[in-house]
Amino acid sequence: MKSYIYTNILLLSLVSMPLFAAEDQISSTDWVTLTLENDIIAGDDGGYTNGLGISWAQGPFDTFSENNIPAWMNSLSKDLAIARAPGKRRAVSYNIAQGMFTPVDIEAKALITNDRPYVGLLYWQGNLHAFDNKVSDKVSIMLGVVGPASGADKSQEFVHELTDSTDPQGWDNQIENEAVFRVSANRLWRLASLTTDSSSEFDVIGTTLAGVGTFRSDVGAGIGFRWGRGLTRSFPTASILPGRDINPLAGGQQKDWYAFLNVFGRYVANDVTLDGNNFENSHGVGLKHAQGVVVVGAAINWNRWGFIISTAKGTDIFEGQVQGTEFGSMSVTYRH
Repeated sequence: MKSYIYTNILLLSLVSMPLFAAEDQISSTDWVTLTLENDIIAGDDGGYTNGLGISWAQGPFDTFSENNIPAWMNSLSKDLAIARAPGKRRAVSYNIAQGMFTPVDIEAKALITNDRPYVGLLYWQGNLHAFDNKVSDKVSIMLGVVGPASGADKSQEFVHELTDSTDPQGWDNQIENEAVFRVSANRLWRLASLTTDSSSEFDVIGTTLAGVGTFRSDVGAGIGFRWGRGLTRSFPTASILPGRDINPLAGGQQKDWYAFLNVFGRYVANDVTLDGNNFENSHGVGLKHAQGVVVVGAAINWNRWGFIISTAKGTDIFEGQVQGTEFGSMSVTYRH
């Protein structure tokens, strides 16, 4: 019960930050996305086992101001390049999500010392976007909590009971409550594009990412290949894991679509879901700093609705890992 109380308090406080800081924001929101990530979609149950999130976005507009983003975000970003670069369109998006990380054997009640720890995560993230048809920048701030306060244990127990799946027994071993944060910047380059005779398009997108925080610190780069229609319009929110971002295809007049293949590599300096608590003693595993992932999927829109489905397969992320790193993602976006 305490987990639910903590969860509700955190959700209300984090949601209220953008709502009360910019009163007209919800009335002018353009997109809302619901995302589900689960390793069962990829055929496993363990590791990064589940994630559920909701995102919403507003834009584009010419400049950031207190009329379209929270006052505190405007104050922090007004001197940054993302707010000052000329000739850019701009947008803002937000995410609220819960994630669950477990060892492979969820039936064991005792601590499994040679597998990753149980970690629940609940977070809010704000994202500022500045883009044109060739370059897209995003600056993000993530605030959240890990541990029982995330409510992840109750959520997984509920879902497994609902689906008649294995009852997880080891959540008593999860890491302790801790507030976490991460600040990150991401840049996309549209390196090449081609329109075929059949009016479909092909493009190549390069990406770089750097982030720092008590949740995770990392730096990485990758490349993505897309084939479809409406690629220019969807370019600003292209990402390694597109289901986690707003899908701007939704609400288009045409039946836009694309298939994608993304390859990404990164160096991870710290990761609370593997290292364990930053400021208390807790179970953790040996983090593998060099990591890579391949993602394949497809996106399509239908009137005001947009859909993305993908699957990700990665390298091992900790020492002694016995099960592969893979999960699937599905998202639904509505534009109003």
